[in-house]
Amino acid sequence: MKSILVEFARFKNLGTGILREGDDYLRSITSHRVHQVRIPINQLPFSQLMNSLRYVYKDKHEYDDAFKSLSALVTDLLRRQDYMDVGELLDKLKSSCEEGNEALLQHVAQLLQQHDKASFLEEGPLLEEVNKNSDKLQQIDLVTNAAELSALPFEAALANDDKPLFLSGKGVVLTRRVRGVFRDFTPHWPITPKVLFIWSAAGGSVPHQEHKDALLNALKPWLPPQNIDKVFVEIGNAKYRDIEKITCEDGFTHCHLLAHGQQIDRKNDKRFGIALDHRIEGADVITPDALCKALEGIRSSAVVVTLAACDAGNQTDVINPDKSVAHLLHTSGFPVVIASQLPLTKFGSEILTRRFYGDLLNGLDVREALHHTREELYDNQSNAGHDWVSLVGYVQLPEGYNDILEEVRLKSHLNSLKNLRDRAEALARVGASREEFEAIGGDLIKEIEALNKLLAKTKEMRALDENRGLLGSAEKRLAELLFRHIGDDAAKAASREALNRACKWYKEAFDANPSHHWSGVQYLALQAVITGKVDANMWKTAYRAAEVDRVRPSEYWAQGSLAELALLGTLIGEPTDETAAFYLQEMRARFKVVQARKPDADNPLQSTGLQLRRYEAWWLTANGFFPDSIDLADEARELIPLCRQE
Repeated sequence: MKSILVEFARFKNLGTGILREGDDYLRSITSHRVHQVRIPINQLPFSQLMNSLRYVYKDKHEYDDAFKSLSALVTDLLRRQDYMDVGELLDKLKSSCEEGNEALLQHVAQLLQQHDKASFLEEGPLLEEVNKNSDKLQQIDLVTNAAELSALPFEAALANDDKPLFLSGKGVVLTRRVRGVFRDFTPHWPITPKVLFIWSAAGGSVPHQEHKDALLNALKPWLPPQNIDKVFVEIGNAKYRDIEKITCEDGFTHCHLLAHGQQIDRKNDKRFGIALDHRIEGADVITPDALCKALEGIRSSAVVVTLAACDAGNQTDVINPDKSVAHLLHTSGFPVVIASQLPLTKFGSEILTRRFYGDLLNGLDVREALHHTREELYDNQSNAGHDWVSLVGYVQLPEGYNDILEEVRLKSHLNSLKNLRDRAEALARVGASREEFEAIGGDLIKEIEALNKLLAKTKEMRALDENRGLLGSAEKRLAELLFRHIGDDAAKAASREALNRACKWYKEAFDANPSHHWSGVQYLALQAVITGKVDANMWKTAYRAAEVDRVRPSEYWAQGSLAELALLGTLIGEPTDETAAFYLQEMRARFKVVQARKPDADNPLQSTGLQLRRYEAWWLTANGFFPDSIDLADEARELIPLCRQE
């Protein structure tokens, strides 16, 4: 994603300050010349405009005027600049004199024209930069070190057509950050999520069940059949000490807080805090500093904090012009903080949770997830008001972020396929209806469609191998579901088509990377099942690749490939150095050593056992497989006990 750096700077103390009409700031946009911009408003009238956008105000004219004024303010600051600074003026006059009177008169005429418009602002380079890549989603990376500028609703900026800037071209996502205040260590971006959901109704009712459902739905690919607290933990009616206690646990990667924002209302502190439960007083308004301290325990692991709370991003307090909750959390070390700088509707908070986490945990770029959320809020203004403007995102991404995303996406789809397989097996054990299996088939088709779309975006070679392999696995699991659990003639015909597609994907993966023996073995297995033949040259290539991997003392996946190659080799008279049983016993012994160190390591015995059971119960000559050959059911049946867990 192209990123357009926009930075505002001023001198002296950057941590505190208020807006003053006439104060000058330096604004830089990518590599363009630095320009001076001027604040046209004082803090008090600015705060009054922001207050007019609060939903408690019923005066629509006042609201419209305030929105228009604030939008014009941030549009000018981002896009426009003084028509000419002193240096440019001197340069122009000097060159005009050298070129003659005509050039000088032309330049003076331009100045007079600007004067007649009562404006000495001209279009800066921002739209020029945006238009260079308007066919793709882009980021405006906004750096505002001065505290008072962080209070401005830059998200309301307009483009040339008076439509929101974020809708320009294929989209523009504005994110904020502060330069030079991040801790030396920031957490590694995780592949597997673990979400902490904290909510409190101390300030009034909150839609906690809707938020929980949205989070669990987003986490669906990652949820295990039991013990969901490995990936999702909920703390309801949370007290401050509850948060301190739970954040001592390791491994939380995302934190979603749902509560009411309330003004602190203490002497010299009118900032907005978070209302949590209190044993005696009912509501305990936690300051931004206190919330940062409470979440300190997850700072080494959590990369995303979302605050579905009114005014969590508000920074307009004149008495104490310190940081908002979101700003403080970000500068304390959380790479991504999403919040609202104005009151957030319940409807809008549900969109935020559902859309943002749905996209993010499916492997989308956090900036893309933020943009999609803002788009949906904008499209639902009748219910969500101006929540699309209120939404602010502080974002600081690590190097290599795009590579991480590809791995997250593929891991997400792999987990989805495993979960759908487990659901199908569970339904089969209880004799579920055809409709229930068809629903799983529908989910598998959605996974296949998503993987096909992802394939077009994937560039890194290893990720391409994984993607093709996952497409093969998804089609194979769809074929199995159709044949074994639905089983009528139409389903069996569709199953055969899915198997053919799976075979094609596995072959593509192996052709692209012959060292990837797993995809080669999957192709050879389906080739034998569908045609009754095995390509001897490809068998030898896969065998050599698996033996190369097997040499590593800690390797155990290659043994599964070798065991299956031993079975397939009997069809073409090609022996392996060891028997299939030997390879499986070696796999079990090596995995046992690894499992002692990593109890959550993926179990190769389970996946190998599943494949062998396909030979035993599905890929039979009686079912039309292995034409003009013999099936491998008896051989597989003897090996299956070796794959059972101790």
